[in-house]
Amino acid sequence: MNREIYLHTGFLPSSFSMYAMSLSSGLFLLEKPAWAVAVAAVGVILGWPFSILAFLLLTFYSLAKQFKQAFLSGAVTSIALLALSILVDHCYYQRWTSYVFNLLAYNVLGGGESHLYGTEGPLFYIRNGFNNFNFCFILALLFLGILPNCKEKKFQGGFKNCFGPKLWANLNGIFLYPIYPLVCVAASAVIESFPDLFRDKYNPYDNSIIVMMAKFLRPVALSLILCASHSRTFSLINGYAAPMEVYKILEHHDDAGTGDRDSV
Repeated sequence: MNREIYLHTGFLPSSFSMYAMSLSSGLFLLEKPAWAVAVAAVGVILGWPFSILAFLLLTFYSLAKQFKQAFLSGAVTSIALLALSILVDHCYYQRWTSYVFNLLAYNVLGGGESHLYGTEGPLFYIRNGFNNFNFCFILALLFLGILPNCKEKKFQGGFKNCFGPKLWANLNGIFLYPIYPLVCVAASAVIESFPDLFRDKYNPYDNSIIVMMAKFLRPVALSLILCASHSRTFSLINGYAAPMEVYKILEHHDDAGTGDRDSV
């Protein structure tokens, strides 16, 4: 029973789009824009259509790098998935329809009422971001400020780190749920760049005292984030584990018989 609960959480549309966002961003940073656009189309059509806002700048950036390949990849993937989706919808509903267009029409073109689920002001995203990511969220917001000082560093195997405009292209939808994994990436980019903020730009081998102190700050910042994150995880387990505990006890009871509900 516990397994079913975890699977239900993992297969939420927005969660699927989040996984697609992570994969698409990784492909984009690995200089594979066509594949990045194809995965983005999968995340939008099969996952959460509104996540297109998070994929938008990444798609434009990919088209600017390899227009023909990225356009064909995105177009073919989108048409194939939409056709498959319409066929599946027709099989179950016995009429030609598309959940993607219906969802967008209901929520964007009219008919949807967002107040049914509650509405929040802009500060909600700041509070929610800090609640979920603590100091990591603050560092992610600082990424735009350190962007001019970011440098690309090439690692073994030809992989370049995430610094610079390419990561910014992935973080344009920072307040959307599917972008959450990349918040951690942006924070890690800021932590990694601490020494570069104090190093002489004309001397890449500068190891002055202030640069060494900046290097020492990296594990300190990471430790603070890990401690705060683990504290939140433990508090959630301790404060919201009642349903799980109930399910553990139920397996020791006999199945309810006829009329037991009425007696209760």
